[in-house]
Amino acid sequence: MPSRATACCGSPVISRPPNQTRPEVGVVSPEMSRKNVVLPAPLGPMIERSSPRRTATSTRSTAMRLPKARVSASVRSRGASGIGADSTGPSGVSRSPRRVRRAPVCYRPREHGCAAAGAPVSLELPPPPRPWPTQDGMPTTRGLNFYVADPNLEFVCSTVMEPEVLARARPLLVEMGAVAGDELDALAAAADRHPPTLRAYDERGRRVDEIVFHPAYRAMEQLAFERFGLAAMSHRDGVLGWPGRVPHVVKYALSYLFAQSEFGLLCPVNMTDSTARMLTRFGDEALRGRYLPRLTATALEDLWQGTQWMTEKTGGSDVGALTTLARRDADGAWRLWGDKWFASNANADVALTLARPEGAPPGTRGLGLFLVPRHLPDGTKNAWTINRLKDKLGSRSMATGEVTYAGAVAYVVGDVGRGFAQMMEMVNGSRLSNAMRAAGIMRRSLLEAVFHARGRAAFGGALFDKPLMRWTLLEMLLDVEAAASVVLNAAVMFDAWDAGAEAAGRLLRIVTPLAKGWITARARAVAGEAMNVRGGNGYVEEWVNARLLRDAYLGAIWEGSTTVVALDVQRAIVKDGALAPLAAFIGTRLDGVRERHAKPVTDVVRAVLADVERRAAAWTTQPPDTRELEARPVAETLYHALATALLLDEGQTLRPQRQDHHKLLVAALYARRWLVPAPPGVPAFSPSALESLERLVDWRPIGADALAAEAPVRD
Repeated sequence: MPSRATACCGSPVISRPPNQTRPEVGVVSPEMSRKNVVLPAPLGPMIERSSPRRTATSTRSTAMRLPKARVSASVRSRGASGIGADSTGPSGVSRSPRRVRRAPVCYRPREHGCAAAGAPVSLELPPPPRPWPTQDGMPTTRGLNFYVADPNLEFVCSTVMEPEVLARARPLLVEMGAVAGDELDALAAAADRHPPTLRAYDERGRRVDEIVFHPAYRAMEQLAFERFGLAAMSHRDGVLGWPGRVPHVVKYALSYLFAQSEFGLLCPVNMTDSTARMLTRFGDEALRGRYLPRLTATALEDLWQGTQWMTEKTGGSDVGALTTLARRDADGAWRLWGDKWFASNANADVALTLARPEGAPPGTRGLGLFLVPRHLPDGTKNAWTINRLKDKLGSRSMATGEVTYAGAVAYVVGDVGRGFAQMMEMVNGSRLSNAMRAAGIMRRSLLEAVFHARGRAAFGGALFDKPLMRWTLLEMLLDVEAAASVVLNAAVMFDAWDAGAEAAGRLLRIVTPLAKGWITARARAVAGEAMNVRGGNGYVEEWVNARLLRDAYLGAIWEGSTTVVALDVQRAIVKDGALAPLAAFIGTRLDGVRERHAKPVTDVVRAVLADVERRAAAWTTQPPDTRELEARPVAETLYHALATALLLDEGQTLRPQRQDHHKLLVAALYARRWLVPAPPGVPAFSPSALESLERLVDWRPIGADALAAEAPVRD
């Protein structure tokens, strides 16, 4: 990998709060496969208790020992953070119980290498720090390894990745988890506090439209584009030492971890990735030759970032109403005139944009797709200006602006009459990325909530043990595990489609808007609940909750609001016949469930699917307004049916491995919560379900009796 410029001067100084809790690193087993899953063990408890009904009386302070390379599954299984974790910082140096100020972060070149397929993976995990005392009952997650701390992600990866793929991916996931839990988290907080500014003119009054970023943002770009190559790995062989190109499912797992600390930068990463994909699929040889090497570069000095701009003042989500005009000169060159109202990654070097060729019909059918470079081949600035930057609620680290084309030189991408159809392929990819980022926000929100609840004593006991707190945390856990399963399985479909499986493409056509619609909307609720769990501190910008909540609101707007995406699901069913392949996919997963106590869950999913199919069959004869009213409830129901089926499928894999009904219980509780809702005034979860929360959080085996007690029944 090319050498990397350092970013020391001006970088934020990261300090370690004195309330870091005691870590205990869990298992990272190189021999993991679909047949042999060993999960990370969680931390020792901060607030000691013998049962949820017993008052917490003391805090433990015993230091824990870490074996030389791996920690066996026999380590203590009760959790202080609530999630298995590695709390060391990047240096691996043990922390003392006093505040330690670290030097400014420096970013230097780093070599990557992947283990050969099937070869043992040796992960030299750093030694644990000395335990921090619980000072003022305000535990922090800073320093946790977000991958090692997530047994669910480790398990789901083992079900969606082939063993040799997982063997290569795991060291990268562990590395990303360490970066996301410490270095990236601090940079993201600094970049959020110091949003970019627009320098419209230089010192001589010349128009430059330069966007100035805080050094923390530039350091995050180095991590995303250069160190991990997130935008290039699907297009360039050998990124991160991978033999060939990195699969989408690995990229999404890495990005899921990255998103738990930084949401905004993943927009430029995804759009650069998507721009390269669009040129690969639709661009002519000249465009591919000029722009692909730059869009897929893994050194910042060589990289040209990409973006896609559609939204205008007049239409918003109604893309067919846009007014940007494309006019062809006598010499055959295209030039654009018009305004783009919500231009994300406004500092991009290459923009894909929709415009209406002069004389083309109205609506989306008349739109063409154009590539507009920021600079022309001779180095001069193209004729577009950035009028101002948006003062956004969330995603504040990334520049979003208002752009005017004033005769900007543009190049047609693909068929000039199929611009909207081509752009929608990019939009669907961005929607799936959006769902993944929202799922990452949900996961971080759960981590923060459980960590706080277990490290906080209130009303004479651990906050984690209070029934209503358990209810809140259990509902969050169900949403998080379901979202991770849907997103990573969709990534597998993406890989299959790229490999030529048309059936996977038809399935992805409906799964993508289902995932985007529900997960991005639900992330707002989950992030809000996490803020509520932390209380007043959660409302203070010094803690991560406010940033998570602000960012979560944007995910539901990007690439189509929740209602727009629901209507797209309906179009996929009516026009593309997408319901049949989805129902078949779900049915195959249900057919594989052999656990008798899970049969009521499979029966509920089958009944729900049959009901949706009856409703959809009637849409062709219904008035448009009546049909449209059913779009959102049907889309949400299909998402829940898909999520439940995937959780059941995972449960059928996990149960024989460890005699563990964890995933089957999660599937049953998820179905009870979303497919068979309780009557008004009746609690959604039983006392026995709340009693199981601790085992679910810690990934300790769940017995069949717990599953049998929670099986849902549909009237």
